[in-house]
Amino acid sequence: MSSDEYQITSEIHQEINRDSTEKPSLATENVVSRFPFKYALNIESSECGTNCGVMMDEDGDLIVCRKPVLMQKEGIIAIEHSYSTTLDLVGRQIWRGALLLGDFLLHYGSSLLQDHTVLELGSGVGFTSIVAAMFASEVICTDIDVGGILELIRANAARNYKLLKANFTVLGLDFYAHGWCPNVEAKLTNVTVVLVADGEENKSSEISFVNT
Repeated sequence: MSSDEYQITSEIHQEINRDSTEKPSLATENVVSRFPFKYALNIESSECGTNCGVMMDEDGDLIVCRKPVLMQKEGIIAIEHSYSTTLDLVGRQIWRGALLLGDFLLHYGSSLLQDHTVLELGSGVGFTSIVAAMFASEVICTDIDVGGILELIRANAARNYKLLKANFTVLGLDFYAHGWCPNVEAKLTNVTVVLVADGEENKSSEISFVNT
């Protein structure tokens, strides 16, 4: 059996909750996993903010400058993905790097991504881009156009459309290509943040990534 025929399964598939109530939209052999999330919202209870100093009202009474009230937003991201694939299609699975970067963005995305145009390279099933789209103004989600990966990203974006704040674009982008088509180049000119959750760990792919 060649290496391309071996089936590979992400180590986190034993940890996630596959949901039998949500059915895959692209292929019956796919599964849908649910990822509950929560993050703090900073809502200031006073117009003066937290560093307003001493302020008095018109009667000479002290205005108490209240600290931000921490509230939490909760929800669920539902992702359609393959349970196992050959090596060349591992992007159709969920990997730990995407969850770790997604968790980071849930904590810091409101300050790091607000009003930014975000590009994700090697997006896989689109999990991290969906989280980024909860905070950014635009997200460009890219991966190589093989094995229906781009269609899978679009389906997952549609499945989670209520969470998306940003304009969400899915484009094919190959690290190894020597040139990009004009519509890709036009989209990338306004990028201010680049995200990469998972990538191939070999010298050739690293060089291609840096060149990209």
